[in-house]
Amino acid sequence: MLEIRQLIKTPSGVTPGEQPLNRAQLKVFFPNLTDEGMKTLLSFSKWEWQKTEADIVGQSQYIKDERERSMMQKKAMTRKLQSMMSAVRQLQGVEFYHPAAQTVKCVFYSYPVELAFHATAEEDRYHLEVYVVKGKERMPLTEFKRYHFLVETESCYYQLTSKSHDAIEWLQQQDATTWTTNDPAAFEQVLNKLREWELKVDASVIAKGEELIAEPQPQVMLSELNNTFLKLEPRFVYDGYVVDGPFEEITKQQSADKVISIVRHKQKEEELVEFLRSLHEKFANQSNGFFYLNFAEAQKKGWFLKVYHKLLEMNIDLLGIDLMKHFRYSPHIAETVISKQEVEGNWIVVSMTVQFGKEAIPLNYLQKSLMNGQKAVMLKDGSLGVLGEEWLKQYGMMIRHGKVRKVELLVPKWLLMSEATGETNADASIKTDISATWYSKWKQWEKQEDALYALPKGLTVEQLRPYQQKGYEWLRLLSEIGGSGCLADDMGLGKTLQTITFLLHKIEEQPTDQHLVVAPASLLYNWQKELEKFAPDVKAVVFHGAGRDEEELKDESNRIIITSYGTLRQDVELLQTIPWNTVVVDESQNIKNPSAQITKATWQLVAKTKIALSGTPVMNGTGDLFSQMHFLLPGLLGSNEFFRREYAIPIEQKGDAEKAAALQKLIRPFVLRRTKEQAAPDLPAKTESILWCEMEADQRAAYESIKENVRGNILMDISENGLNKGKMSVLAGLTKLRQICNSCELVNDEDVFAYDSIKTKVLIDELKTIIPQHRALVFSQFTSMLDLLERDLQKEGIKYIRLDGQTKISERQELVSEFQNDESDVAVFLLSLKAGNAGLTLTAADYVFLFDPWWNTAVENQAIDRTHRIGQQSQVFAYRMICKDSIEEKIMKMAAGKKKLAEDLITAEEGFVKSLTLDDIKYLLE
Repeated sequence: MLEIRQLIKTPSGVTPGEQPLNRAQLKVFFPNLTDEGMKTLLSFSKWEWQKTEADIVGQSQYIKDERERSMMQKKAMTRKLQSMMSAVRQLQGVEFYHPAAQTVKCVFYSYPVELAFHATAEEDRYHLEVYVVKGKERMPLTEFKRYHFLVETESCYYQLTSKSHDAIEWLQQQDATTWTTNDPAAFEQVLNKLREWELKVDASVIAKGEELIAEPQPQVMLSELNNTFLKLEPRFVYDGYVVDGPFEEITKQQSADKVISIVRHKQKEEELVEFLRSLHEKFANQSNGFFYLNFAEAQKKGWFLKVYHKLLEMNIDLLGIDLMKHFRYSPHIAETVISKQEVEGNWIVVSMTVQFGKEAIPLNYLQKSLMNGQKAVMLKDGSLGVLGEEWLKQYGMMIRHGKVRKVELLVPKWLLMSEATGETNADASIKTDISATWYSKWKQWEKQEDALYALPKGLTVEQLRPYQQKGYEWLRLLSEIGGSGCLADDMGLGKTLQTITFLLHKIEEQPTDQHLVVAPASLLYNWQKELEKFAPDVKAVVFHGAGRDEEELKDESNRIIITSYGTLRQDVELLQTIPWNTVVVDESQNIKNPSAQITKATWQLVAKTKIALSGTPVMNGTGDLFSQMHFLLPGLLGSNEFFRREYAIPIEQKGDAEKAAALQKLIRPFVLRRTKEQAAPDLPAKTESILWCEMEADQRAAYESIKENVRGNILMDISENGLNKGKMSVLAGLTKLRQICNSCELVNDEDVFAYDSIKTKVLIDELKTIIPQHRALVFSQFTSMLDLLERDLQKEGIKYIRLDGQTKISERQELVSEFQNDESDVAVFLLSLKAGNAGLTLTAADYVFLFDPWWNTAVENQAIDRTHRIGQQSQVFAYRMICKDSIEEKIMKMAAGKKKLAEDLITAEEGFVKSLTLDDIKYLLE
């Protein structure tokens, strides 16, 4: 690969002479070479390379499959060569020559370069162009000669990053027809594969993003300009996205994981602008995108009051009025009179009047003001009527959530129940159709007095645990008034048993009715086995798979139908026609996305009672709650747009504790959550500890190097694109740092040429200490890390089994049974956090290792609860493995400060990345 070439002048010209690459010759020809330079060049000597090859071959001997072993060796040798060439690029005082052209000098570009891919289309034929990116310069790869991970042009060699090399190797191994094709689906597959290497892939010719076409809701933002003028600024809300400023055909906004192209409605926007312009003669020549008027002019002849009411009448949202300082406040307080009420289905119709002095405020004006976050309304004399804190507390929620029908307000029955079952009533004069007898039983249930209801006869369990009895009774109480609820107990407390007890009661009550259980496909047979165990007299069938028979649904002897979310989506037109007595959705976080087909299918199911089961109803943010509650009690949380504006955005983006408390109060009667500490103090103790891991020199150097690159890229992205858009790159950067904490081998797209994993060393040392007396669960979020752990456990002779997202559903129960078997010699169960954190009972283990803990403590607690659950006889030890002085330690500290708000909302985690400030990001990467 490298050799010393001595150029000797002779009468006939220059004659090359080759010299062996060894220490003695290097000292002769390069006397000024540093020790580090000497080491770099000697690594290319025949003797050193043979040693390197021997080490790599030795490390892979335990791999039995010859093809897999060969691939591993090739990859390791390539990585080693890349490391060696990276060092060569930095050498000073050494001249390099092309091997073929013996007297032509060449140079190495000092920095690694990446490839970028650009999709083009011509007459419906797609083609992929490949570029070498050097700083801001892009050069077609066709202008270079490529030698594996080196590319050369004009006697300059550039070293491709590992991910670029892997990507181009993969691409050139493919059939060229897949990346020069008229088949967009095949072409998209190629692009998706390239995206896995996190390289720039410009696919705009086929990827249009998401286009949003919606009617704009007009808004006017009121504010004070320079403490002198009243300012009116037109804005427009397209399905929750606010746009302002000059008109353009398409406005792009970043939303979570995609770009939203908002198609703006020119006529509608111009109508509002021109209407505002017509309101005052001084607006005619104002062209700043807003309109302004001095305060004296605004109040002259009641102009502003008239405009205020006119805008409300036209259903134009008004924002900012209660923040204005140049308007006087009314001396009157708000007085509210309830004249009558009646029940219409799940709505309470209330006739009410709200007035300041003698002036009554129309309910629609009042609601619009509250919906816009205002705490004052404009009165006819030009003053502002203040809606005090007590009034807002008493009436604010029901007016915001209600529907205005002329002089009547339709209030969701379940909202009033939330108030009535709380510590204080919002207004004792407003009643639901729920009887006093029922409220008495509810109060008795809350006080933990004697059991309210006997267990159904068909249950094989003579007595439930006290908290399980309460869960069963809670479901019955809600069912008696036509309500529904989410049972959100910690994993392992027996949500399934409580639900089966309730279903048995319903079957006793209505023997001919049918019930539906919807669960992830991996849990269908768990449900069937649990029903066989606890309710053997009830006939339950699984309706799933290609061979499912619709006749099973018509068979009246099948009391309980068990199906998957996927089957529900496919057969929703059939399943929605059946009048179910009860519908149970297990792991209900699966319906957290309101726009998903599975969620919409679930919403269409008709039932007297609906039950959602989830240990983590809120995983990524408050928005997860909406679709689950909409399934249970449609209307309670309003529309999705209302919920986002009223709760999700204030809570997640602004940390509004008042809104969080209001939401918690609203859903409190319909969500029952008990932790293991509260519900099952008789469970064996659970000890959670941190297993600190101190990175060794090579791994630390790799970590610091990548951290600097990530920091620079993220801060540049934020500088160029703003904080919100820049956050898209934050998660990718943090993930890379997490991977290097796990193992250097996970980061194959950077110039990281180390193989260290302090966590693996610590884990194996711990396992050797506890085996064979104990068994352990090992969780990782990265399946590629599980691959490495498999290799290392095999090398150490530690018997293990593995379950991840690729494990067939039919095999999962077999793996669980094998691990749970007392006679089994399997000591370690490797599980991916996503696939293995729910629905599994693994009480044979008493040690849990979370290999790469992160901010989602709810999911991690679920993982620990695979073993710390009813049936566990031993103390459970759970370890979070964290690298000292790393991103993991910083996140652990930061998450502790940011999780309280989420805990107030039942469980788990906020949308953590969404909540990061620029200071947070700098702290994480410093």
